[in-house]
Amino acid sequence: MKWPTLCTDEFFSNPDAVIEWSKTLKYNKTEGPYPGERTDLLHNVDKTFFENTTRKIIALLYPNEISSDKINWRAKQHFQKIKTKDHKFPGFIHQDTIAEFTAIVYLTNEEKAGTSIYKRIKEPNPNYDEIKNKAYSNLKYTKDFKKELKKNRENHQKVLQFAALKNRLVLFDSAQHHGVDHFGSKEKERLTLITFFTSIWKEGGDLKNHVRECQKI
Repeated sequence: MKWPTLCTDEFFSNPDAVIEWSKTLKYNKTEGPYPGERTDLLHNVDKTFFENTTRKIIALLYPNEISSDKINWRAKQHFQKIKTKDHKFPGFIHQDTIAEFTAIVYLTNEEKAGTSIYKRIKEPNPNYDEIKNKAYSNLKYTKDFKKELKKNRENHQKVLQFAALKNRLVLFDSAQHHGVDHFGSKEKERLTLITFFTSIWKEGGDLKNHVRECQKI
């Protein structure tokens, strides 16, 4: 994998303020094979928040480079909330094919509703996205959905698990197979801040060596 897997706690200095702000935003039902609802892309909602949070995430990878202002990146960021009563099944194991690496900040305290990293041991059914889309759109979990979810889970082996502790950030290569084992039960909603970094580059330099150094830490 090109990018390391990182986990850090206490990401926001004031997570409660971030959570309260997230509650004032408009959420839209997700399009495609994804559960729950998402806000509009945050660079269109609050550019300062977007720039500050993405910069802070990049600083985890390149703490000595971020102050030079020579690192550039593109990212898509939004809040996502999932009503736990509507999602009693684990999530499908998948890859984030739109991005280079993914960063998730958990904003509810639900240990079981974290993210697990998997190794694929068998090829998945190519039709499972369509089945997911139908199920998440109308919240009706058919026999086909349950059958495909079972097959999806059997096709992967868990190698790492992160608990969803409030204000914890987890970062991983978007090509890593990952998924949610449990959407939660203590909280009414699973709230996260998700950032997909689609590209990153340094003016007049190469970032690869710095990533390898980061992976050794």
